[in-house]
Amino acid sequence: MNPDTLTALVGFGGAVVGAAASGGATWLTLRHQARQAKESRLYEVGRLATDTALSELIQLHTLLDATVPPHERPTDEPWEKQARVHLRNIELALLRIPSDDLYARVKSSIQLAKDYRWAGPRHYHYLAHVRVAADDMVTSLSAYIRGDKPPAPHSSVVRAQTRIDERKAAQLQRDREDFGDADPDFAPDDAPL
Repeated sequence: MNPDTLTALVGFGGAVVGAAASGGATWLTLRHQARQAKESRLYEVGRLATDTALSELIQLHTLLDATVPPHERPTDEPWEKQARVHLRNIELALLRIPSDDLYARVKSSIQLAKDYRWAGPRHYHYLAHVRVAADDMVTSLSAYIRGDKPPAPHSSVVRAQTRIDERKAAQLQRDREDFGDADPDFAPDDAPL
């Protein structure tokens, strides 16, 4: 084989290998940059959603602190409607946070706050119950902002959840005793046509 042809072939092979290496490196770089951009967007969305949720929690705390509980038997009070709106806004903000662990952790506190009517016979109990759940949510969201793992529920939250579960079970038992074999969850919408 002619030495000039051999040199040309080796040079051409080197160029192909160099182009392939350059193309591969470019592809890997672009892929890495795209992954970083996605992570950055998710982080920013999560941060903004967490800020929104914390802002709603601050407004909820302000509402609870400004509310003077009436001493008579509970009726629907204006603070209850406003608190439900704040809880719904917090829940919507949580859906945008890209952390399943945090969502599961805070969702239980939101549900606990929504079950405030099981807390006791007076508005004082309702307010205290929602405060406990809100404080727990603030703790969890603050840990997320710091980059920490969501903490375990505070003992006051565990006690409140246990108390509510016991009251719900007792009510279900009373319903079963009162209605016998009838479905305690029966609603008029369930009635056959």
